[in-house]
Amino acid sequence: MASCLRWLAVLTAALVAFGSMGAEPAPPPFVSVEAAQSGQNAQSIPQAGWRKVALPDDWSKRWTDFDGTVWYRLTWNQDDAARPTAVMFDYWTLAGAAYLNGTPIARDARLTEPLSRSWNRPRRFLLARPALHKGTNVLLVRVSGFANYQPGLGPVTLGDPAVVEARYDRAHFLRRTLPTFNLGITIALATFFLAIWLMRRREAAYGWYSLALFAWAGYSLNLVATSPWPFATTDGWSRTTLVMLLLFAVNHCMFVIRFLERRFARIETLLWTGFALGVIAMLAVPHQHIGVARLILSSAAFALYLSVIILFFVLTRRSARVDHWTLNATNALTILAGVHDQLTFSGLLKDNIYYSPITSQMLIVCMAIVLAWKFVSAMTRVEQFNDELSAKVDAARHELSDSLNRQHELRLAGSRMAERMSLAHNLHDGMGATLVNNIAALEHGGQAIPSARFLSILKELREELRLVIDTTTGAFPADRPLTEWLAPLRARLTLLCEHQGISCRWQLDELGEYILPAAQSLDLMRVVQEGLTNALKHSGARTVDIALRPCSAGLTLTIRDDGHGFDPEAARDAGLGLQSMAARASRLGGTFELCSAPGGTILTFRIPQSAEQGKS
Repeated sequence: MASCLRWLAVLTAALVAFGSMGAEPAPPPFVSVEAAQSGQNAQSIPQAGWRKVALPDDWSKRWTDFDGTVWYRLTWNQDDAARPTAVMFDYWTLAGAAYLNGTPIARDARLTEPLSRSWNRPRRFLLARPALHKGTNVLLVRVSGFANYQPGLGPVTLGDPAVVEARYDRAHFLRRTLPTFNLGITIALATFFLAIWLMRRREAAYGWYSLALFAWAGYSLNLVATSPWPFATTDGWSRTTLVMLLLFAVNHCMFVIRFLERRFARIETLLWTGFALGVIAMLAVPHQHIGVARLILSSAAFALYLSVIILFFVLTRRSARVDHWTLNATNALTILAGVHDQLTFSGLLKDNIYYSPITSQMLIVCMAIVLAWKFVSAMTRVEQFNDELSAKVDAARHELSDSLNRQHELRLAGSRMAERMSLAHNLHDGMGATLVNNIAALEHGGQAIPSARFLSILKELREELRLVIDTTTGAFPADRPLTEWLAPLRARLTLLCEHQGISCRWQLDELGEYILPAAQSLDLMRVVQEGLTNALKHSGARTVDIALRPCSAGLTLTIRDDGHGFDPEAARDAGLGLQSMAARASRLGGTFELCSAPGGTILTFRIPQSAEQGKS
């Protein structure tokens, strides 16, 4: 609270200095300045009722509630008609015309409703013969206005043209050039912030700030407009201007709340409810009370604006953010301008220059600083994020490299193990089966082995060893029909079965010239060899049937015997042969099924059709 009081004290002291800037009285060389009432549409000069007045003059303080025309008569003595003389009118409110000794020198476009708006237009004229003459000269000014809008005549400067021109240039800059420039900048800035909000909807503060600026532009248009168009009456223009001021105050409150990243649901509802009531009151108030309504609502808008500035200061007084303190510093200037303008608007200051449009440019600079600060902060966060991301990417890259190295080592170990298993399966299914079958044949033969038979066994082992080597090194023979692969195996296994008194029947007629890739043909041959070897070794069967048939889904191999059967689950865990057949089925993408019971065993091996296999 103490800091707020110190702030108000500083603002009050600055207000005194700031308000004195507009108090530059023009020393009047007039012998007398008089005013007289006239009707709204009166064209003739009043003959009576003249009263002495001082400029600037607001006739509503003298003739309360008078709406119409007032004539001002300014008299001076010209000692030399040939001496250059100029006159400047700071303003007249609202519309008027000027005459020098009965000769028109200035006239607004509309002297009746809708009245022209000249309260913001300085004028200067060079007075010369024959209108100007030596001795007494009379300057008549007709002013049309309404008591609600501080009607009257502003300061009038008469004298050397160079002095008058310099004063006119300053006044024109303050009243015309600067407000017009500010209006353009305000609209451009409002459009810029609106574009930011449209492209980035999460930045709600910028959206509200854009609406506040558009509303302020609507209010500031009052400072440069010279006619009430598009409204048919001065009251219509005035009502709309006050609505724009209220809208600005409410939108600015919303901007500050969102800029602070806060939400006050009840307060925001109250704000918009108050705005709606203010608009209704401003639009419904009758003409005779519009002045009081304007004063009350403009004071409410300023109070609301001042309140939200104080709220912003209280909530950010301990903040170290650049944008917060930049806004606080700029808000101090806008408070000064707002207090001055409110006093001017209420008629407490004899000055009709409004400083809010001037200090609004400070707010533009402030918002530029805020945007720059947010941009730099965002870029700093992005750079920090990039640095952190780069560090994490490097760490992840090293971790991934280590993981890939480990996976590579595991794959190499797995590959070695797979090669060993493949070699073990080939040795078991090939050479192992050949050895077992020949050992069984020799055991059942019961007599000495002829040399030719012994040589045949060695050749079989040589062929099996060659197949094992080709399989291990990947050097498969060229693709050929399945019947050619199975022919040597069929001959050997049929002979072995005959030596053991087993009937071996083959069904290969449907194969024709069916071809599989060499690796698949070898796997299929090993399955046939292992399945028949198991039947010879363990089944005790008297008949074995081997059938290999093509079908729409691929190939189906069936080995059936009439032996005593066994437990398939126990055999899978104990025997390498069944594991080998299951592995080959998996490698070929097929299925391996085994059904066994007393009286027979059925082994079914299915290979799916692929693009590489088919009939030649």
